Amino acid sequence: MQLESIFFNPSFSTPLFMILSIVSIIIGLSLIIFGLVKQKKFKKSKVATGCIVIGSLIIISHTIQIIVRVM
Repeated sequence: MQLESIFFNPSFSTPLFMILSIVSIIIGLSLIIFGLVKQKKFKKSKVATGCIVIGSLIIISHTIQIIVRVM
């Protein structure tokens, strides 16, 4: 028995991960826009603040992933 067969880890291709990261960044932007619009209508909305924070975290994490994959 070889070690490669025990620890076989299938991986997707790099272009697929790039596409998924770009789609996630677009989702993050839409969450931020939704949160800003909702916060403009309703002051001190927890849902709006949560959308803005989660959208920002998504954008930051996937931007870092793209930078790491490119280098």
